[in-house]
Amino acid sequence: MILEAPKQFTCIAYEGVDFLIPSEYIVAGFYQHIQDDAPNVYYNRETLPHIHLTHLLEEEFKCQRRMESGVILVLRMQDFANDVCVSISDYTNTAFPASGFLALSINGEIQSEPILCSELRLMPLSIRTRLNACGIEGVRFPEGRQKQLLIAPDLLIRKFFAGALL
Repeated sequence: MILEAPKQFTCIAYEGVDFLIPSEYIVAGFYQHIQDDAPNVYYNRETLPHIHLTHLLEEEFKCQRRMESGVILVLRMQDFANDVCVSISDYTNTAFPASGFLALSINGEIQSEPILCSELRLMPLSIRTRLNACGIEGVRFPEGRQKQLLIAPDLLIRKFFAGALL
């Protein structure tokens, strides 16, 4: 018998679908109202480049937010490819601070959730390439709840820039 320890995920809840991000990518998360087009966010005495992802999630996945709340997720630039970091810096006209942190904002509710990795499923090969291009790496169908899509922050940011949803 192999025992599997649950892994922490940050769950972003929308009507009809939840988005999961492995919590290891997230340095901090907090609620703060911020304008969608604000190029930066102040966090821990630093100015962080900021990307607002609500429009991308709602348009790409045809979902609606459950509530109007500004969620800021702080991530590390080291978890993103160099070309993505350059695009973020250019788009926001904000250099990365010494900490290397960046901010993503989403209008939705978030919570931390322990999930067994064995509950996550890869997408079928026939649609995997298309879904990866949208930031989706897997899916989970928890009993009695709505589907949960595992998203990769770096792929989602690439979609943000490629999708012309600026």
